[in-house]
Amino acid sequence: MQFPTRSCFATLCALCLLPVTSAFAQEQLGMRLERFSGIYSAAINPANTAFTPHNWEVSLFNADAFFENSYAYLNNTSIQNAFRNNNIVAASDTSMERPLMPNDILLSFAEGEKPMHGVMRTAVYGPSFSARIAEDHMVGLTFGVRSLFSAYEIPEVLAYNTISNVPIGQKVAIPQTRGEGLAMAEIALHYSHRNTDNDLYTAWGITPKILLGFEGFYANADTPFDYTSIGSDNTAFGQSDWNYALTTGNLTSNSDDIELKRQGAGFGIDFGWVWAMPAEDAAADDDYAWKFGISLIDAGFLKFGKGGETHRINFQDTVNVSGADFPNTNDPYERIRQASQAFLGDPTASLQKKSFVIGMPTALSVQFDTRVTHGFYVNTMIMQRFVLTPNSIHRPTTLATVPRYEKKWYSISVPLVVNDWRSMRVGLSARLGFLYFGTDNVGSFMEKAKQSGSDFYIGFKINALTLSGKKLKFGGGGGGRRSRQKMRKIKCYEF
Repeated sequence: MQFPTRSCFATLCALCLLPVTSAFAQEQLGMRLERFSGIYSAAINPANTAFTPHNWEVSLFNADAFFENSYAYLNNTSIQNAFRNNNIVAASDTSMERPLMPNDILLSFAEGEKPMHGVMRTAVYGPSFSARIAEDHMVGLTFGVRSLFSAYEIPEVLAYNTISNVPIGQKVAIPQTRGEGLAMAEIALHYSHRNTDNDLYTAWGITPKILLGFEGFYANADTPFDYTSIGSDNTAFGQSDWNYALTTGNLTSNSDDIELKRQGAGFGIDFGWVWAMPAEDAAADDDYAWKFGISLIDAGFLKFGKGGETHRINFQDTVNVSGADFPNTNDPYERIRQASQAFLGDPTASLQKKSFVIGMPTALSVQFDTRVTHGFYVNTMIMQRFVLTPNSIHRPTTLATVPRYEKKWYSISVPLVVNDWRSMRVGLSARLGFLYFGTDNVGSFMEKAKQSGSDFYIGFKINALTLSGKKLKFGGGGGGRRSRQKMRKIKCYEF
């Protein structure tokens, strides 16, 4: 084993930032923003559910996957072709003796002209529901599992082509960098309330969450440090301060012992407000001229106290390490002890405490939805990353404009999305009856091009068909204060 060589950092970054076997925007805008989104819309703003046209709904499932990075990319392919072919070859592995074959997909790395990043999310939600109570109150319950990964401000020097080609003996300054990951389940209650006594309708909503942590980690280089390759199997590190934490419940050499287990717990919350102006010429019972919302999403944290460990490797003088310091082992936890021994001279010296805390991917969001004409709407939204606690998962900052055409039993949306103030992506999503599906990056599926990320989402839910009860009615009435509208029976769908 050679640890660490000149390409050590690049290899680690490539493994972390390009998990192409699971690489599927972050906010699933096509199924979150329309009037009929119901409980799905609470993920953007919990107050949105107060204006849903349905008296009740049950989501059988919804799932999404998102991946984006600026560290590595696939050349001249589409996402479905990459999954179908799965014969991915790194550019560094090609040569005159090993040329690129016709079916190979070339993996290339960014040149590192500016700080790089990588972020990934997958989520699966099981049965959830929402229901209106006494006209102005909406309650709900959701359950799901999520996995999250983020690494921002990866310094240019860690670009694969840069760090793997540093000449032997040349000192390289590595700036501060960090990364975080989390796998968890959440059980969320939901409540929203609306006030329709005035011309301008208002609502607020809240979604408290119980969080159950399965796996988690973070790794930080809190100060810059020097890195020098002094041979094929030897490396010198200058003064450094590295902090990392991880769950150890599944660090075992026996794969049969690996299982899904709770190793931490925490609390999260979403809350928001919405203001809506009823439309004077409403063609539907629940139309509006415009709607404005503001919300705080995913505020919270998890503490891993069962099987969690926090480590620190801090040294003032230059330390030389070689492959001999890291003999082969099948025990992943032994690698932690080897690192502590190599840098601190004691296999247990790096351990600081047997717990750690990791923050949720918090964001502050503002939304504005306006009706252009009957059935046609345009929503503009910003989701700004907002880090509340140290060692938090970083959410992509999203700016989007989403024109859509919607009716009771179908809709189509075309999200125009900019993630992290980089290149714009065009999405496409639809609702057909009870089925939602779409992507905020349709080009990744339809064209062979440079692929650095993609996403996809799907949901299936049923809602009130023949339930008699109260139902908010926008519009109607003359000038002055609008009275609450009488509720009427919701008609069945006619094929």
